[in-house]
Amino acid sequence: MKKSLADRIEQYLKVLISRSDDKSIEIQRIELAETFDCVPSQVTYVISTRFTEKEGYITESRRGGCGYVRIRQSSPQLADSALEYIDLFAFIDELKLRQLLNHREAEMIKYLAVNICADLPREYRAKINADMVKALYNYLQM
Repeated sequence: MKKSLADRIEQYLKVLISRSDDKSIEIQRIELAETFDCVPSQVTYVISTRFTEKEGYITESRRGGCGYVRIRQSSPQLADSALEYIDLFAFIDELKLRQLLNHREAEMIKYLAVNICADLPREYRAKINADMVKALYNYLQM
């Protein structure tokens, strides 16, 4: 059975990640698209649908001439702790939907929330999570 283009790109990226020392890679969409003889939007589709936080990956990208995509395999601990931030993440996503935050700002806040609290006990993380929702809400009321 022949694999789809998306499956081949996903498999290729996962092999690159598994072979890297720090379980992360940095690629350029255009170069990967040339490798697979496709358009960059197909690469973007694969990254956005198959390399999600839910799947255990953290992605970061920058568009433009010197643009890149970084994909990092997150530790299971980080993926589990992200579940504790569901209210904060839902609030951030709502702000993004209302165009009060752009994509980069939303992802940066999520990243900070998870990484700042990673070594804290669960009850402190919950308090900080709630405080961040209040602080964002108050900031937007200014």
